[in-house]
Amino acid sequence: MRTQRTNARMILIGLLAILLLGSTAGESLAEQKIGVVDSQRIFAEYDKAREAENVFQEEMRAWAAELEGMETELIGLQEQIRTQSLLLSQEKLDDLQRQLDQKRSAYESRREEILDPQAGLAVARNEELVRPINEQVSTVVERIGAEGDYAIILDIATVNAFYFNEAIDLTSEILEGLATAEN
Repeated sequence: MRTQRTNARMILIGLLAILLLGSTAGESLAEQKIGVVDSQRIFAEYDKAREAENVFQEEMRAWAAELEGMETELIGLQEQIRTQSLLLSQEKLDDLQRQLDQKRSAYESRREEILDPQAGLAVARNEELVRPINEQVSTVVERIGAEGDYAIILDIATVNAFYFNEAIDLTSEILEGLATAEN
């Protein structure tokens, strides 16, 4: 997350430098149109984004239930070993310990497969659900940017903005464009 913000800041600095350099060729920086968009608001208010979030959360609940079931088995087996260790033969205890080790290994593998922050199923599924929405948003932003002759449109959700005039906030216009594109 930190590298994303650092990359966004570097891109912003580069874009602003290009704007400053480009402004000397024609119009001044003050004459350049700048817009902002709040992608967090778009994802909170856009129906398709909310639907995708609901699908993702439902799948996450299923994965969590699966992992919880595996944890319950582990705890039960640990408890069985603890409470029956004096009653069972060494051979049976060794067998239970092997089962416990196998189940623990299976649990850890499955947990990593689902929750790995780099390549887990959750990350892949989230990307799969969000990609078409991002493409729709980008299409509408690009259209509004071109039609409005904007020099740059920034996402205030990913760039620190200490102040901006709400008159340059295009979020509502983007949401309207997305709603229009659905029909």
